[in-house]
Amino acid sequence: VWTLHDNWAFTGGCHIMWECEKFKMKCGGCPRLGSDRDKDLSRRVFNRKEKTYKKLSSLVVVGLSKWITNCVKESTLLKNHEVINIPNPIDTNIFKPLDKKHARLLWNLPTNKKLVLFGAMSATSDINKGFKELIKSLDLLNDDNIELVIFGSSKPKEKQPFKQKTHYLGHLHDDASLVSLYSAVDLMVVPSLQETLPQTASEAMACGTPVVAFAHTGLFDIVEHKKTGFLAKPFKEDDLAEGIEWVLNSSNYDDLCFNARDKIVKEFDSVFISNRYIDLYKQMLLNNK
Repeated sequence: VWTLHDNWAFTGGCHIMWECEKFKMKCGGCPRLGSDRDKDLSRRVFNRKEKTYKKLSSLVVVGLSKWITNCVKESTLLKNHEVINIPNPIDTNIFKPLDKKHARLLWNLPTNKKLVLFGAMSATSDINKGFKELIKSLDLLNDDNIELVIFGSSKPKEKQPFKQKTHYLGHLHDDASLVSLYSAVDLMVVPSLQETLPQTASEAMACGTPVVAFAHTGLFDIVEHKKTGFLAKPFKEDDLAEGIEWVLNSSNYDDLCFNARDKIVKEFDSVFISNRYIDLYKQMLLNNK
């Protein structure tokens, strides 16, 4: 059983393939390598994988999201193997809502502001995290009552171009910190350009916090538009800004919070997901007797 968290398994080497669809053929002429040769490094890696995968007759590939599962089914390398979709699990007994006011006091965050959360490692250097899109979308907001909270990054030496007051909380190392932070904010924004199945979005929603993101790839599995958050048009900063405003000013905000947790409990809870893996293993053992 091979669970895929990115595109590497079915490409000539890309972990993030962006808009390239050469994995449906044999790669080569790789845009990531700036190559115009068919028999480049991506083709050589592709051929090595093809040779290896043919030896794995009982391989089952698990895609974390419907998007990556469909990509695998369309790929030259893995389409002839069994492919199923099982998402990452969330322990909803740990990731659950806490009292918002108490959570803000724990983090020394203002209790009278609308707080937007963003979290990513190396966000400024990893273009996939959508940091540039986040900056532009927040610049379009005209609500002085909004403040930004960032975790996964310490306060930079150079001031970032956010017009909102920004709270940098650094790296978090335990679930208790994450749960209290998710509970403290009003929404989480996930502006990534490609995501297999972003765990931070699932964790935030398990804590009853709506998520705003671009409508693409694995985000479709988590965020339901205007039910558990907001899905903006890819990759329109003005629509992302509209989504943030819509959630923060929604007349049914409490329903969004309830729906967000309810979705994770019903579809991503660790007991439910572990049972799906147990069923898979049992079936594989039967098939290989």
